[in-house]
Parts: sequence; C-alpha cells; structure tokens
Amino acid sequence: MVKILEHIFEELNTVPNFPDTALRALKMLEDENINFEDLAKVIRYDATITANFLKLVNSAYIGLRRKVESLTQAFALLGINQIRFFLVAACAGQYLKRTLHGYNLSPYEVWLHSLGSGVFAELIAEKVKAKHPDYIFTAALLHDIGKLVLDLFVGGELEVIKDLVKDEGLTFMEAEIMVLGTDHAVVGAELLRRWGFPKETIFAVRAHHDEDWMVQNQTAAIVALSNMLTNLLGIGMGSDGLSYRVPPKLLKVAGIKDRELFSLIAEGYQRFQNLKNNLLANSAR
Repeated sequence: MVKILEHIFEELNTVPNFPDTALRALKMLEDENINFEDLAKVIRYDATITANFLKLVNSAYIGLRRKVESLTQAFALLGINQIRFFLVAACAGQYLKRTLHGYNLSPYEVWLHSLGSGVFAELIAEKVKAKHPDYIFTAALLHDIGKLVLDLFVGGELEVIKDLVKDEGLTFMEAEIMVLGTDHAVVGAELLRRWGFPKETIFAVRAHHDEDWMVQNQTAAIVALSNMLTNLLGIGMGSDGLSYRVPPKLLKVAGIKDRELFSLIAEGYQRFQNLKNNLLANSAR
C-alpha cells in the first residue's frame, strides 16, 4: 500500500497548476471595493479563461437582448459572487476533459457534476446568506478534482472496492481508503493546497464525504450537501453513486430547514437545466 500511495502522490506532479491569472483575479475579488477595470486587465490576457467566462455568462443569461462580448460588459451585469463562480467554472473545464474510467464517468458527466454542484452551492449560499460564498463556489466546483489523479488506481481495483461497498456495507470512500490508503477528497485537498487556495476551501474539499468533518463549518456543509443533491438527481453520478452516508446535522449546519429542501432541489435543478441547455445551444452555434 505504501508503494501505491507513493505513486498516487507522484501523479499529483503531473496535474497542471491552476492558472495564475485566475488565482490573481480571485485574490482581487476578496476586496469588496475592487476596481473592475483592473480586474478585466488581469483576466483579458488569458484568452482561454476570457472565452470560457463569456460563454458561461451568455449561457446563464440567455434572455439578454444582445450578447455579452467583453469582460467589462459582464462585470457590469454580475455581482462579485457571480464573477467568482463563473471565473472558477471557466478554469475548471480544462481539468475535467478526460474520461474517468475508474469512476465510470465520461468527460461530459464529470463536467456536468461539477457544474451541478456549483449551481446548488451558489443557490444555497444565496438562501442562507453564507459568510464565505467565495470559498463555497470554488470548493463545490473543484470538489472532485482528486478523481483525476486517483482514477487510474481506482480503475485497477474497482471490483474490489465495489465488493467492499456491497459486502461490508462500507461507503465508497471507506473502500477507497481501505484498498488504496487514501481517497479522492484527500488527494483533491492536497492539489488545492499546492495551488495556494485558502484553507477553508481546501478543508471543504477534504471534508465533502467525511460525516464528521463536513459538519464542522457551514462552508464544508454546503459543499457536501451540494454534492449530495447533485448525485441524488443523477447528475454525473459514477461508480461511487450514492454509496455515502448523510449526517443528521448536515442541513442544520448548512443553514437549511427540512421544509425548505424540496423547493431548494426543484429550484436548483431548474437553474442547472437552464445553464446546461443554454451551454449546449451556444456550443451548437
């Protein structure tokens, strides 16, 4: 197992760094008095991020009379939290482009799950007026980034992991740890640490399947809940599926009342479907 762990953490070195442009922009967005012209100057020199950002904005706001063609136009439409969301989403796509055979996920399913979790996280953060929405959006969109590294190793042991889930009543993550010595949340958190993300974002990624850790703070609880709701709706659900446990305190820590859950799911699903359909429509043009 020690050898497997060594190979897993060697694989971390093969993952491209998160774009410096995006990290600089996210840092600037921590200032509520940000100068949006300065922000545009930082982002516009990365053509890929700019193009993806504008594509997402136009997809989310498909009802606009005219297409948003510049960052300056987009910033005039969006609040700081929305800018953060679209910025991270614009960067996340480059990491979610390959098939994850070990988790039985196509690139499209990987991307949809990330986007779905991000949409639910944005909605919940709005509803509960979360203290740290910036950490929540980032962690929700990147919560499964560790699967990119762990996929090769999971694929080789997938039947063993599935048998442990079925026969021993383990969660998928518990089976991952038993077979590989680690899980995709730990690996993902390590990636974000290396990229220089804030500690609360890293913790939320690390905690998103851990029953005890996910109820330690609101950010972790919202990210975990967003992931669960996305899985519940079958959005990008792979081999790990619903093989997880939900702690009783999760909704309370997230700030959601039981009676609000159904309407939350309905609204989140509608938002997700609108964004997905509009993205597909834009891609077809």
